[in-house]
Amino acid sequence: MWNRRSLERWSLAVATGVVVSASGSGQARADDGAPPAAPAMQTQSLPAPQAPPPPGFHGALPAVGPKVLPWREGEPVLPGYHPETRVRKGLLISGAIVFGTVYLFTAIGGGDAVYRGSPGYAALFVPCAGPFITLATTRQDDLETMALVLDGLVQITGAALLVPGLLVPRSVLVRDDVSQPFVLPAPVALGPSSAGLGLVGRF
Repeated sequence: MWNRRSLERWSLAVATGVVVSASGSGQARADDGAPPAAPAMQTQSLPAPQAPPPPGFHGALPAVGPKVLPWREGEPVLPGYHPETRVRKGLLISGAIVFGTVYLFTAIGGGDAVYRGSPGYAALFVPCAGPFITLATTRQDDLETMALVLDGLVQITGAALLVPGLLVPRSVLVRDDVSQPFVLPAPVALGPSSAGLGLVGRF
């Protein structure tokens, strides 16, 4: 038989269970509605990508820049260059062409005249002064006199270009990977029975 005290205890227990059940279900619904927290991710800095080398690249970069630069004594030397003294190529080439061409034909003509019995034309083998000497050692008409004078003047002009080109070098800066030029004398055949002296080299 239930007495009054037993009923009060039973009612209190039921009420306590209902309250605890309602509180648990509400907390569960609140947890279900909230989005799950995203897990923290650790960031790590990656090295920057490097550009690939160009095709055919092995070792140091190829040399760039002009092969030869004008330079004066006392001026700073650019990196990758070194100072050198070189012949004046423009004067050398132009002088050699003018003097060499005219002197060659003059010497051939003088040798032919000597072979035909005119020894006075042997002076034509003398560079520059030969045509003027020939004016005194031979007899010629006005046209031949003018040709000899013009011949001598052209030879002198060519020599005036050639000699400074060889004897008055210029200072330049040369790239380190460029070889140095050279000029050497060499024998040159002037005809069947004569020879002369020429120049060979690398520029």
